[in-house]
Parts: sequence; structure tokens; C-alpha cells
Amino acid sequence: MNRRFNRGRALRVAVCLLLLAALSSCMELNMGLTVNADDTVDGQLLLTARKSVLTSRNKNVPAAFAELRQNIPALPPGEEATYEDSQLFGTQISYHRAPLAGFDSESVKLVRDGDFYRFTLPLDPKRYGGKIAQQNPQQQQAFLKLMSFEISVTFPGRVIDTNGTVNGRSVTWKVDSNKDKPAELRAVAEAPPRPSGSPVAAVDSGGFPWLLVGGGVLLVLLLAAVGVLLLRRRRPTAPAAAAPAGPAPTVPGPTAGSPG
Repeated sequence: MNRRFNRGRALRVAVCLLLLAALSSCMELNMGLTVNADDTVDGQLLLTARKSVLTSRNKNVPAAFAELRQNIPALPPGEEATYEDSQLFGTQISYHRAPLAGFDSESVKLVRDGDFYRFTLPLDPKRYGGKIAQQNPQQQQAFLKLMSFEISVTFPGRVIDTNGTVNGRSVTWKVDSNKDKPAELRAVAEAPPRPSGSPVAAVDSGGFPWLLVGGGVLLVLLLAAVGVLLLRRRRPTAPAAAAPAGPAPTVPGPTAGSPG
């Protein structure tokens, strides 16, 4: 009885793994990002699957892709559009001067840490194959192994640490399908100094933001001076005081020798 049960379980696992291979071996994640000196990002992200795989699951290709995408961790938000060619179907996300804060996602982490930019793309099996893992948690590792990744990140400063291939200020990674994956794709690069007058630069340097405080005090004094001038203009002017009365005119008396 136990042998039959084990054989049945092994057969189900084998079928699931074959199905998983058909689903994930054609999923590709391609991304090219450029980090700007003002802490914004330009670039594109492309997530695709083969139409032959999608149509085998559902005649409605967009619906089949949407179902398959649920196994991928959340991607950095951007301007999203449908991508399609003769073999692939998927989604393309474009970034133009996108704030760096939007790249702290489940799938991609690109952050500024003081004088450095840090890029990380975790390849943790627990993050991939989530929907399939509900049926068999053992398939998460297989799902990630059968995916392919092609990533490129260009920094404004010098690259000082990475497990990718460096070409100038750019780092690239190419991870093929059906290959063992590293724990993460990572890179650290120098970040240009922020303008000395910016409040963020003062906070980052750990010094007291004298320029910010001085500007606030100056603004308060200016507003107070304007208020005093307005009050003076609205105050009514006092009427002019009457001129003091002069001495009374003298009446001439009779001259000497005039007849009385």
C-alpha cells in the first residue's frame, strides 16, 4: 500500500515539474536602467513569456500571461504597456526621470545610501512561483531555476563592488534558464555629492542645517517688516493743528497836541 502511494506521489511530482518547466523556462526578465545624478532613473523593464506556452494553457493570451505573472514578485511601478512580437507576449514598463524611491520593491531594490548607490535583485526562491507553490511548495526552487534574467544598470559614479560584469560605469548580469542562480545580483557605486545648499545634503553630512535655519529666520523678518509697513499705511493721519493766534492789533491813540 505504501509503495503504491509513494509511486503515485512521485508521478504527480514529476508531472508537476514537467508542467512547471514548460511554464517557467520561457519566462524572461530583461531590464536596463540608468541612474541619474539627481536620484532619478531612466530605462525599461521587459517581462515576457512564449506564446506557445501561453496558448497551451489558455486561448486568451493576455489572460494566460496575467495568470502566470502572479508568480513574479512586484515590479517597480512605471508607465506600463503591452509587449508582443511573433514569439513573445508580455509587459513593458518604461521609466523616465522616475524617483529613486519607487525602486524599493519586492523584486528590485535600488537605493541611495549616503555617498553610494546600492542595487540588489534578490533571487530568493520564496519570492518566485508563489501561485504554483500553493499546490506544491517544492516547486519554487525549480520555477526560479528555469527562469532567465538579463540585467543592466548604469550609474553616474564609479562601480566599487558587484558580482556582475563591469564595463565603465555599467554593470551587466546574464543568468540563463535551467542554470543555478546566485542568491542575488548586486552592485555598489559611488554617488555624486548633492549640492551643498540642499537641505538633504546637510542632513546626510550630519551637520546642523545653518543655511536652512538662516533662510527661515530671514523670511520671518521680511514678513514682519512688510506687516509693519501695511499697518502704517492703514493708520489715519491726524488733522493739521491750527496756527497759534498772533498778537492783537494795537489801536493808535491820539497824537500829542491834537484838539481835545
